[in-house]
Amino acid sequence: MNDHPLITRLQYGCRLDDRERQALRDLCTDVRDVARGVNIVRDGEKADHVNLIMSGWAARYKVLPDGARQITALLLPGDLCDLRCTMLARIDQGITALTPTRVAYIVPQAINQLEHTSAQIGHAMAWCSLVEHATLRAWIVNMGRRRAVERVAHLLSELAERMAMVAPNGMASHFVPLTQEEIADALGLTPVHVNRVAQELRGQAVISSKRGGFTILDLPALQAMGGFNGGYLNPHMIPAAA
Repeated sequence: MNDHPLITRLQYGCRLDDRERQALRDLCTDVRDVARGVNIVRDGEKADHVNLIMSGWAARYKVLPDGARQITALLLPGDLCDLRCTMLARIDQGITALTPTRVAYIVPQAINQLEHTSAQIGHAMAWCSLVEHATLRAWIVNMGRRRAVERVAHLLSELAERMAMVAPNGMASHFVPLTQEEIADALGLTPVHVNRVAQELRGQAVISSKRGGFTILDLPALQAMGGFNGGYLNPHMIPAAA
């Protein structure tokens, strides 16, 4: 695997040659550090660039009138935040850093040009959009039809698989740096309910927890508990035309 998170991510969608990989590296000239808890994008602001997560974790979210927050996506290294967002007059959700995060700010015209000059890169970008939509559908099913313990198990299983896809040499990191409050906001649960679920999972030696996150101890058991099938994260596509 390549150590550049965007290249690592896109190469699941199609094969890229050396020239295409270098072109993707050249997109990331404006890279900034964002502290935990700081907004990368504010709800309602005008979008003039595309954000790429280079390292760290972020979340797309919406705050309701009563102050409650719903996390609508978790963003990991290699994720392009709202690839087509510059088509909108205003962004309809915010993006915040959940950990110290490095973000590349990319001019959308540069991505558009790459997609037009490289069929492979255009194909890979389309693949990423399909995976993002499939993940959103999986979240809807998870929140709408699974019990709380199944929801948490499914989410943690998904995150473990996504981390493995972008980790060096494909090695999984089974530490999930999310608080109980953040998991609650992602799953439509209360922090108290997530705490009870975490106690149950710890009692079955499936996870351990400490301040700042959870460690997955038994991934197969966790996947079974959540009814997790990760095919939606890496769908096979028809190859791009030469």
